Amino acid sequence: MVNQFQKIMKARILSLAIVLWLPLIAIAEDKTQHGSEIENIQLLEIQARSGDVKTQVRLGAMYRDGLGVTRNSQKAFYWFLQAAKKNNVPAQLRVAKMLKQGIGTNKDHQSAFVWFSRAAKSGNADALTNLGQMLQSGTGTPINLKQAFNSYMLAAQQNQSEAQFNVAQMLFKGMGVHRDESEAIKWYEHSASNGNVDAQNSLGTLYLKGDTIPKNIDRGLELIVNAASKGHPAAFHNLGLIYQLGLGVPRDDVYAYLWFAVAAQSGHRSAERFKEGLALSMNADDISRAETLAAACKQKDFKKCISF
Repeated sequence: MVNQFQKIMKARILSLAIVLWLPLIAIAEDKTQHGSEIENIQLLEIQARSGDVKTQVRLGAMYRDGLGVTRNSQKAFYWFLQAAKKNNVPAQLRVAKMLKQGIGTNKDHQSAFVWFSRAAKSGNADALTNLGQMLQSGTGTPINLKQAFNSYMLAAQQNQSEAQFNVAQMLFKGMGVHRDESEAIKWYEHSASNGNVDAQNSLGTLYLKGDTIPKNIDRGLELIVNAASKGHPAAFHNLGLIYQLGLGVPRDDVYAYLWFAVAAQSGHRSAERFKEGLALSMNADDISRAETLAAACKQKDFKKCISF
């Protein structure tokens, strides 16, 4: 009986010892790991200073994202810049974007344009698209619509959806290129099929109007709903118009008000004016119901708010 009691006590003492020692072991491991991380960063910086481009890019990403180090956008910019000077295209692109946005360095659009230009020489679609935007808007460089279009086109041919949308817009409006609506529609379709919400909304509107392409209400609704389900403010506004006018759906002022309200909350400039105009012909109960629905839409997937 005594032996049995002693065995039980020994087992409990052993269990208690393990419980007490585990945190100490974890602390020791954590200290070892922390020391290892510091040592690893020091080794990486030595390697980066020796001119190793891959390590410079790696350090830039580590400091940018706070991976194994304290996040530091200034150090991130420094290491990306070292790699960019050695013609590393991803680093050139990152430097350009950080200069454009003023992250880790002073905002400098002219320098950003230079680095986008250098990255674009490699044919990088992202760099070409950004370069086109700066040329189109005159940011960091004089406006040059023809060069902007050419830059967009090079990226669009690589299936870059934003560039495809910009090509479509410029062709449709005749900006920097001869106006060609049928060619513009092709690029809108390419961009929309690649998931670009601006293209989906614009193309959906064209299908609803039926001016430049045969009217197709179902296709138009499908495209605008797709854009709205991804949070596109102009698509929200178009849904308001669709319900207000009864385009392919039963006319419904409550749902029209709902979508104008959602569009206004999302930053659409004219949606508030449309909402207020619609409210003049609605009773207080319907307005209250629409506002309740609009508030609920913010808490869930917007597509679930659509009644058709």
